[in-house]
Parts: sequence; structure tokens; C-alpha cells
Amino acid sequence: MNKESEMRLLELLSDEATFGLNAEERTEMGKLKKKHPEFANDFSFEAAAAAFQIASLDQTEEMPDFLKNRIADQADDIWRERFGNRQSEAIAVDEEQDQPKTAFLQWLGWAVAAAACAALVANIWFAVPRGSEIADDDRPVKTEEKVPTLAEKREALLASSSPIRTSWESPDKSLNVEGDVVWSDSKQEGYMRFRGLPANDKSKEAYQLWIFDETQDEATPIDGGVFDVNEDGEVIVPIDANLRVKGPKAFAVTVEKPGGVVVSKREKVVALAKVI
Repeated sequence: MNKESEMRLLELLSDEATFGLNAEERTEMGKLKKKHPEFANDFSFEAAAAAFQIASLDQTEEMPDFLKNRIADQADDIWRERFGNRQSEAIAVDEEQDQPKTAFLQWLGWAVAAAACAALVANIWFAVPRGSEIADDDRPVKTEEKVPTLAEKREALLASSSPIRTSWESPDKSLNVEGDVVWSDSKQEGYMRFRGLPANDKSKEAYQLWIFDETQDEATPIDGGVFDVNEDGEVIVPIDANLRVKGPKAFAVTVEKPGGVVVSKREKVVALAKVI
């Protein structure tokens, strides 16, 4: 009798997960769970049903053999751990009684084993995005925005509306400084390009740009920013003016103490670019 009630409970649990139960069947299942408390919090049938639903989805990529074998091995382990020899014992009892129960138990055994496989497939296989799934996704792919280099920004400014462009020269001809200044009053943006400007010792000195503007006294040019040169070759430096530039007449680079100065004595001017 006890075995028969357990088999009936398993049948109801299976029906609940797959088809649903009516009120009478739910009442019966509640009474049977009290007789078999080990099934009171058993959600394996619901998990199996969900796993079957997942397993029925269209496959776009064949599962590797090693994963198939791994799932099969783990399914056997789950079956033995959860049900032990219950299936074989139940089938042996039912063979002495009637064939319908035997068929049901055989179906149940295969269903639970298959569900274990399907659940493992769901966890291991479907949870991992694959190339074909990503390719079929119609949602827009968010790409990381590329940050333009200083050279690209300089070229973009040159292509804009009539920027100022003037070349560097060494005032005392002691350095072979080449390059140019590109500046836009409307954008308040500009870049310095140097070739031949020596690398500076950051612990002792820094380069500082001064902008001689028509709105400023020549004794107090606009500070255009402090910068360092780390290596020989072409260097591009953005201009960082601390005041609005309205009409530049010349740009000058001096050597100052680290961090720059508020007012330069202009004792060492290494580069000068006049606006004609």
C-alpha cells in the first residue's frame, strides 16, 4: 500500500509539472505528501519540465562530444544520488501486479534521467552566448567610442573654418626648431606641433606657452599652458589658454621652473611664431 501511494504521488507530481492538476487531484496530492514527507519540498519535476522546454528550443550549433559525454555521466550520478535503487525496486514490485504501472515507472525513470541531462544542458550550454546567437540578435551592438588622437584633432581643426596657422622659429637661431601653431578664435582651440624641441628635465624645468593677444598688454601675455617634451621627434601639444583669445599676434615658448610661472621674464625663449 505504501509503495502504491508513493507511485501515485509521483504520478501526480509529474502531472502537476507537465499538465497541471484540478482541485480534487491537488487535495489528493496534499494528503499523499503528508504520508511521504520526503516529497514535500521536491521541485525536481518542475525543474525537469522547465528543462524539457529549454531542450526543445532550436539548436543552431552542435554540442561538442566531450560535453555530451560529460552531461551523460553527470546525469547518471544525479539519478543514483537522488533516487538510488527506487526505480528498479518499484518495477520489480509492479511486474508482479500489472503492466500499466510498469510502463509508467519505466517512463518515469527515463523522464527523470532525461530531465537531468536537459537541466545540465540548460546550465552549461544555453547559458553561454555563442557566435550564431549573437549574429541573429537584432539589437544594436554598443561599440566603444574611439577617442581621437591629438594629431586627428589637429587635422580636424585645420579642416574647420579658417584657423590661424603659423610656423615656429628659434629667435636666437640656437635651436633647429620646426613645426607650427594651429589656432581657432571661434572654437578657442589650438595645437602646437614641434620638431627639434629638446626633451626637458621635469625636475628642473618646464616649457610654457605665451599668447600675445591684441587685447592684452605685451608685458602680460596670455598663459597658454605648461608642457613637457619627453622625447625627440615630432610632438603635438594642445593649447590651454587661461583667458579668452580674441586676436593673437604671436606665440612664444619659454623655459620656466617646473609648474610654470604667472609672469615670465622671458629670459629663455626657445620658439617664436608670429601671426602675419
